Amino acid sequence: MKTTMHAAVLRQFGQPLQIEEKPIPQPGPGEVLVKVRASGLCVSDLHIQDGKIATVRLPYTPGHELAGVIAAVGAGVPPERIGQHISAAIDIICGECEFCRTGRTNLCRKLVRIGFERDGSHAEYCVIPAQNAFPVSPEIPFEQVTGIPDAVGCMYNGLKNQARLRAGQTLLILGVGGLGMNAIQLAKQMGAIVLATSRRADKLETARQMGADAVIDTSQEDLRARAAALTGGRGVDVVLDNIGLEWSINEGIAMVRPGGRVLVCGYISEEFRVNYQEIMKFEKEILGIRGMTRQDMAEVIEWVNQKRIVPYVYKTVPFEQINEALDLLRSGRAKGRVVLTFPE
Repeated sequence: MKTTMHAAVLRQFGQPLQIEEKPIPQPGPGEVLVKVRASGLCVSDLHIQDGKIATVRLPYTPGHELAGVIAAVGAGVPPERIGQHISAAIDIICGECEFCRTGRTNLCRKLVRIGFERDGSHAEYCVIPAQNAFPVSPEIPFEQVTGIPDAVGCMYNGLKNQARLRAGQTLLILGVGGLGMNAIQLAKQMGAIVLATSRRADKLETARQMGADAVIDTSQEDLRARAAALTGGRGVDVVLDNIGLEWSINEGIAMVRPGGRVLVCGYISEEFRVNYQEIMKFEKEILGIRGMTRQDMAEVIEWVNQKRIVPYVYKTVPFEQINEALDLLRSGRAKGRVVLTFPE
């Protein structure tokens, strides 16, 4: 096996990543070496590039949506794991804190994340803890596997655990892109009625293909009036805000029914103000979403293996074109996940 690899390295905030040749890392005890076959790009990669995530230390290699094959194992890891197709749980957890003990592993007190505080998957090889490597059916294309730990998993956690979405309820998705397209599929599997919004006709057409029951073109239609008409004036049960601006959160609060829930997933605005009376008088809830739990990861993989959902990929791009791919994401032209691909 060769001894060096190519990796995308961020050396300065606000600047393009550099493709560099580096030694292939070696797995330590309890770790595995993964030959990366695909690595998803996320808006978080843009926030990292812009220096908005305080825990990132330069220079480093980003990438937290990993799909690949186990190429080598460290001490204590069964050698028969070599050759497994895997997805990687992003969160490296302590397993001992109050949140780990109660199954809320995404809130671990000592959390370290692959692709954030630790080098990630925008490289030909990546070392991760063996317990973070979850086997996936070889039948699932690598580019789809990349969506499991974030683009699908975060939506699964939000809809299942936070919103507690039930069959027959109405979900309104503000902003259908890399996350929203997967949320549509998940919500339909949960038996919900799904309304999707965008200012772009092509995204709305894709949302229909994903299973949305109705779409709202916010460049042409009044959002509140259309949502009210679609629900007979009742309001929606759950709003999923994938935009993350002050106005989008307030729109969600206005459109959700009494006792309804607004899930906040997008995070562009650092602060927001809301109508206190609207929250208090009508017992509305604002809920955060942070990643997914280990149990969620296992459940999502099962859904993907069974093809109950197909993680949505807008475009694949060769790894060497990572900066062009990030620019595509930044421009807003991508209507879903953009995924870097690596040769065998």
